[in-house]
Amino acid sequence: MKLLPLIWWHAWRHRGRSILLIACVAVAMLVPLLSRSLASRFESAQRERAEMAPLVVGAKGGRFDLVLASLYFRPAPLDPLAFKQFETLAQDPLATAIPIHSRFTAAGDPVVATDIGYFQRASVPLPLVDGRLYSRMGEAVAGASAAARHELDAGASIFSDVTEAYNITKSPSLKLNIVGVLAPTGTSDDEAIFVDLETAWLLEGFAHGHDDAQTIERPDLVIAKKDGQVALSEALRTYEEVTIDNAESFHIHGSRDAFPLTAVLLYPNDDRAATILTARLNASDDVQAIEPAAVVDELIAFVVRLRLVFDAISIVLGLSTTALITLIAMLGYRLRAEELRTLADMGGSRWTAGVLVGGELGSLVLLGAMIAIGLAWITLAIASGASAFV
Repeated sequence: MKLLPLIWWHAWRHRGRSILLIACVAVAMLVPLLSRSLASRFESAQRERAEMAPLVVGAKGGRFDLVLASLYFRPAPLDPLAFKQFETLAQDPLATAIPIHSRFTAAGDPVVATDIGYFQRASVPLPLVDGRLYSRMGEAVAGASAAARHELDAGASIFSDVTEAYNITKSPSLKLNIVGVLAPTGTSDDEAIFVDLETAWLLEGFAHGHDDAQTIERPDLVIAKKDGQVALSEALRTYEEVTIDNAESFHIHGSRDAFPLTAVLLYPNDDRAATILTARLNASDDVQAIEPAAVVDELIAFVVRLRLVFDAISIVLGLSTTALITLIAMLGYRLRAEELRTLADMGGSRWTAGVLVGGELGSLVLLGAMIAIGLAWITLAIASGASAFV
């Protein structure tokens, strides 16, 4: 301990060299620490999410797009699945089906329409920390991160994003009334705004609410009247919020069978049922059934290959840093030869000289390691807060 001030004084006296050594050690340790930790978290989180549903059913197309859209609520070029397919699967005794519609956003976050069964079969339980689940059209439940980002709680509201701002035939932005907030789960559920399927039909433009057709006075909004029926112009302004007062005026146009879904989460009763359903659905010309876990394993295999590249870079960094430390130790010993001879003349032992030189290098390496661990911890904390992947 008596030599510690001398060690630090010499390190400070040559601070340029010391900072270079600390930086080299920190970078050499930070790269493998981060690559290993982030890859491990990614694999764990994605496998857990993929296991949420044994099967995902969607329109024929990209398997990755179907998984990303249905489990991670990411925009994907995916053909819609007809609602009739869900009704057929829901009546099948071999499995339980849960519909997913994730074609719209609110303030940039996905608006996910599903039924109450979703909250009971999620891989991580979805308890509420505020309010209740939605019970009618226009009500919404916010995921934890979305609620924090937009300062939402039970009683607040958020508008859906307009898809085509200059097309008056498309549905306007809809005011979603938040009735509950979910507890954080660390999954894509944290980022979403959940609504019921009728709200999705409203966003799609298959449903709307407006003033009583019989009392509309503007002639330019009335196309025709016959036998008590009134045909209204698409330019008629519709309600932008579903309230208790106007809820009865909302109505659906068209057949529900043809309305679009993103996918159906399928929970077979057992392995035999899963095999039968997969074979039956994949024999269809327009529908596919996939195992999300298998698709995610393919994604993880790609990540593992990237991790091997980072491992190779880490080895090169480690070898170059070791060579640098060795070089600095040799040069330092030579440059301090006069100082060490003086120390020997004063009665200092060879052990003391070794402690002075080795202690300085060891302290700088230790400081570099501590900085690497600190930076890794901060990065992982930020990554955890940033939530869901992809």
